[in-house]
Amino acid sequence: MLSFAMPICRRPIASTFRPPREQAVVRLSHYVIHTRSAPRAANDNRRSRMAPVWPWAMAVAAAPAVTAALILTRLI
Repeated sequence: MLSFAMPICRRPIASTFRPPREQAVVRLSHYVIHTRSAPRAANDNRRSRMAPVWPWAMAVAAAPAVTAALILTRLI
């Protein structure tokens, strides 16, 4: 009964004609510029590729103390 009420539902909506593709396969390697470095094991003790952060952390931590010492030397 419903097929007579809505006959358009039985027709395919997508067209059967598709335009030809320019390339058969799209490869991700054509778009990747930088390759990812290999993962390192958790127990790998080699130096990190990044610059060490601890000297900057020490300088930031010592800056208020050095500033306070300079202010006190000027006041005395």
